[in-house]
Amino acid sequence: MSHLKWITCGWPGLSRLWLTGQWTGLAVAAGFGVLFNAAIVFELQLSGQIHESFQQVIWLLVTGFWLGGLVDGAVITLGFRRQQEFQSQRNRTVVDTTDTVTVDSEGLANHTDGPNSDDYSDVNQEITGESSQTGSDDLFIQARNQYLKGHWITCETLIERALEEYPGDLETRLLRISLLRVTKRYEEALVDITQFQNWDEAEQWSFEVSREVELLQRILSRLDDTEVSKAA
Repeated sequence: MSHLKWITCGWPGLSRLWLTGQWTGLAVAAGFGVLFNAAIVFELQLSGQIHESFQQVIWLLVTGFWLGGLVDGAVITLGFRRQQEFQSQRNRTVVDTTDTVTVDSEGLANHTDGPNSDDYSDVNQEITGESSQTGSDDLFIQARNQYLKGHWITCETLIERALEEYPGDLETRLLRISLLRVTKRYEEALVDITQFQNWDEAEQWSFEVSREVELLQRILSRLDDTEVSKAA
């Protein structure tokens, strides 16, 4: 079934629309359809009414458009498959959660047996020990492990390093939003969500983003109620 993704390369813009949900893909696909249909009409119905050189130009445009779309579709499909492989690798990674955190109904983290998140003394040592692997994917795995252990400072440092290497890693950006939420930096989390939604591939993460927005709204609503109660 994975090979069926390559079929989308046959029509310009379809790979962008089908695999990544980009609306630019719809515009490109529709534009090619209009140009292709115009070429057919000129060839079959208006062949005697327009100059032959004009028909050749139309077909050259169609061919160039199609070849460009074929290359673009191949690049998009390769990127999509690479992203799926990264996600599969991340999901298969065994996470050591000896020290874990629990998350309450409002998305706030509580330590079960982890170190103090404000303890800066061991941060450099932990990062040095865990950074023998290179690449944003390895950094994401390390950051996720630290997140699950409740090592917020180490987690954030690893996230920033991963985003420096690959700013388009949306899974790492989602992890950063979750980190900002559990560390009660709600305004920064909302700003990050707004920036996240500007990425073309953000549609693939719509469920996760909606969940983060829901948690933040619930927390902020609770804080507002608390302030009203205190004022009363």
